[in-house]
Amino acid sequence: MGSIQRIYHAAIYARISKEDGGSAAGKKESNSISNQKSLIRDFLKDKEDIEIVSERVDDGYSGSSFDRPQFQMMMEDIKKGIVDCVVVKDLSRFGREYIDSGRYIERLFPALGVRFIAVNDHIDSAGGGQSDGIVLSFKNLMNDAYCRNISIKIRSHLEVKRKNGDYTGAFTPYGYLKDEKNKNRLVPDAYAAGIVKEIFRLKLSGMSQTAIAEHLNSRGVLSPMEYKHSLGIRIQDNFRTHDRAEWSAMSVRRILENEVYAGTLVQGKHTTPNHKVKKMVEKPEAEWVRIENSHEPVIGQREFQLVQRLLGMDTRTSPHETEVYVLSGLAVCGDCGASMVKRDVPAGGKVYSYYICSRNNATKKCSTHRIPREKLESCVL
Repeated sequence: MGSIQRIYHAAIYARISKEDGGSAAGKKESNSISNQKSLIRDFLKDKEDIEIVSERVDDGYSGSSFDRPQFQMMMEDIKKGIVDCVVVKDLSRFGREYIDSGRYIERLFPALGVRFIAVNDHIDSAGGGQSDGIVLSFKNLMNDAYCRNISIKIRSHLEVKRKNGDYTGAFTPYGYLKDEKNKNRLVPDAYAAGIVKEIFRLKLSGMSQTAIAEHLNSRGVLSPMEYKHSLGIRIQDNFRTHDRAEWSAMSVRRILENEVYAGTLVQGKHTTPNHKVKKMVEKPEAEWVRIENSHEPVIGQREFQLVQRLLGMDTRTSPHETEVYVLSGLAVCGDCGASMVKRDVPAGGKVYSYYICSRNNATKKCSTHRIPREKLESCVL
């Protein structure tokens, strides 16, 4: 009796990233998704022992990480027993990370009984010997080195663009759009820039960040996240707590502290340790790239500096109040230098307001003294 031939259930896997596309038209076409799938189908058309059951495509994902949606779905099919053969154009399409590529191809796939084929590299785990394993390891190492070199070039290129005053972010700050003629230049967004101006005006008039946020929400003004969505820009918000993101004290403060509204572009605040580790780390402020007058400001320098001064003071509002007191954060004790706090004292059906030393109020380590609010404000004003 003839032996029964095993039938493999294959998943065609294709991947491409911006870096893999390259600048040359020939290379871009060579690595295109359609080219990869066509080459694999032509290879498999006369393979009677392989049946195609699925096609997985990760378009726009780097090979330095295996955290890709379609790749993970393929792995789920493997764990369920739906797929027991993976076919790629070459090893670089599977991945460019040396350690993880080897772990999948040399350990995980054999343990799960999965056949691996890289067409252009002439690798087929069903008939591979020791020499094939050496070639596979060497090519994975070369792909890893290529990914590292690309990462270094991209980092260097972005650093040069930042120092030239070009905007390199994927998304623009609220209040700005990318110039249609120059995608690396910011131009004010008429509507959102008007909201930014109003936020600064309300802060200078004495409103707290919380009061400003409540004011904008009551008027139905879209938060920065929702405004981007209304423009058709889809970005993920991991901090959303409601179906519709609203203004908060923190989002208002982020706008008030952002130098971009005064015409200063500050970039390069964060980076990743290398091309394999994607966790963002903050760089020292001395390494940030700060370019003044890089674009049209929304807020004047004097107005921006006044707001920064206010944000550095203790300007918390009292209960049931929307505006801070006129001397909040400004009045200090003449004896010890601690800030003065306002206290209301009811007497005879009236309420008298005084400024007292916060240190004396908290610890009694300063002498007892006070000054009527009306008297102090009259003298100052």
